[in-house]
Amino acid sequence: MIAALAWGIAAAVSHGAATAADAGSACTSASSITFAQRLIQRQGAAVETTQTALPDRLPLRARSENASVRYALDVSGCRHSSAAALWLFRVGAPYRITADGEPLVLLSARPLLRLDLLAGDWLPPQRGVYNGRIPALFALPAGARSVTVELQTLPYLPAGLVEARLGPVNLLMPLQAGAVEDVVAHADVASVVVLVLGVLALMLWLRRRADSALLWLAIACGLWGLRGLAYFNHAVYVSPTAFEQFNPLNVLLASAALMTSTAHVLGGLSRREGTVLSLAVAACLALLIAAAIAGTGAGAARAACLAASLTMTAWLVVQLWRRREALSRWHAGTLIAAFVGLLGCAVHDLMVVGGALAPSEPSWVFWGFVVLLVGFAVVSGQYVVTTLNRAERSNEELERHVERKTRELEHSYALLRESERETARAQERGRLLRDMHDGLGAHLMSTLRGVERGALGPADLARSLQDGLDELRLLMDSTDMGQYLPSALAAWRNRWDARLAAAGVTLDWTIHESLDQIELNNDVALQVMRILQEAATNIIKHAQATRMSLHASVAASESGSQLRIEIVDDGVGFRPGQARAGGRGLKNMHYRAGQIGATLDIGALDGREGTRVLLCVPAATTQDTRPRLDASMAASALDEIPNLR
Repeated sequence: MIAALAWGIAAAVSHGAATAADAGSACTSASSITFAQRLIQRQGAAVETTQTALPDRLPLRARSENASVRYALDVSGCRHSSAAALWLFRVGAPYRITADGEPLVLLSARPLLRLDLLAGDWLPPQRGVYNGRIPALFALPAGARSVTVELQTLPYLPAGLVEARLGPVNLLMPLQAGAVEDVVAHADVASVVVLVLGVLALMLWLRRRADSALLWLAIACGLWGLRGLAYFNHAVYVSPTAFEQFNPLNVLLASAALMTSTAHVLGGLSRREGTVLSLAVAACLALLIAAAIAGTGAGAARAACLAASLTMTAWLVVQLWRRREALSRWHAGTLIAAFVGLLGCAVHDLMVVGGALAPSEPSWVFWGFVVLLVGFAVVSGQYVVTTLNRAERSNEELERHVERKTRELEHSYALLRESERETARAQERGRLLRDMHDGLGAHLMSTLRGVERGALGPADLARSLQDGLDELRLLMDSTDMGQYLPSALAAWRNRWDARLAAAGVTLDWTIHESLDQIELNNDVALQVMRILQEAATNIIKHAQATRMSLHASVAASESGSQLRIEIVDDGVGFRPGQARAGGRGLKNMHYRAGQIGATLDIGALDGREGTRVLLCVPAATTQDTRPRLDASMAASALDEIPNLR
């Protein structure tokens, strides 16, 4: 009650003095308000009521959470005007402004980016509370004599009111527009640019998780962009105390993120440096939280956060200078200049906050941070681009190296294949020589010995020579058999058709089209042809048959597909006694079948005269991957047959 009475008396005295000074003047020009009535209260009790010149300097007892500061401005000179306005350049804290208890309407010449338009209903602005950092123009109601400006929290400046002007709206509007342009200077656009840089850095980090500098750069950009949107706006979106405490907290966290990002560019933080940084940030956070809980000490917590941020910046300048060899000369020079500039801006703003400079001085630290973040983003972006270019060049070099090695490998593989072919040819040549020596050579040798002893008559000699000739033809054919099976069988038929006809045996020939998929290994082909030859020989010599049928096809079995060749005659049939007499030939047939993994079944026909020979060759043994000898190589092999004597 006493405080309110004292405030009313003081306001009346101030109003009377201002009225006497402005007697007879009309509200036709913009005039400065040079004095204001200031009331300082502590816990509801008046501590000081005085008239102060603007800009005023707050005493220490007013710069506390327990103190409230209120100003009364005389606006009676425009009480008869219907288009009068009050312009405030800067206020030391978030404030409320009223005339006769009614809030004044804010007029703005430049719409700023509003967080409530982005955030929606969940972040409404504090009604009637304005940000003291931004110049503001308020419409005055007709008949207003006095305007009250009440600070809502601990001031961030040593001054409460910096500058105020009264006059017509049309004269103060250009002043407001110019002042906002000087103070804000497109800070909202700069904040959006910084946020975009942060998003780009985050997207790059998502593709390059190992590059932690990009992540911390994105965090720093996000924090500083948010600060620009929050503090270069008339509206206050949280409680005035939290609004002012967020500023030093944001500066601290942005400085810590930028310090970490720069340290990663320089090679990373040591364990000791990381521990000190974490402890400093944690200590400042603890001070802010403790001050909020206790309701006192907010000024000391702010000072600690700003001091820690200033120390981080100075430490970064020193580290950049000491470790400049880790970067290119252009990168190191750019970052050092940007950090020194930021340090100078921070010192300037601290001098304004401390009272060493006039409270009307503009804030530089925001722009210092913006320039630094943009420069750091450019350097980081160039580093990423350089890294990507280096990776592309490495990929191109790797592709050329792989192409060169591929050509070398293909050449080596070609040499290897040629060597394998030569080896296979040598092995095939050796096989052919062994077969000729062991088979044909032995047969001719035994025939020669029989002739020398006179044991062979003309018929026996002719038969023996025919057998030798058949063996020689088989050996010659075996070099060319390992391909199309019907062709190999056709070659065999071409040789035996006439001999069977001469013996009075008619040949029935059935080749199934499924044989088109079969290719014989040379060894397999030779043994199959020998078995067929032995079967035909037995029919001519022993069966007394008049008809012989051959059926060849590919059939399915439990172990897979197999080649089936069936020979049937209508002769006297197969009897065990004859098997013993001709046992050597039959044993040779079974032996040859076993050599190629085939099965051979020789037996009498059920219910009628005749014999059936069934040869089954697994398909897995028919593939031939070895080079084949041509006819010239076979002839060359014949020239190398040793003297059979």
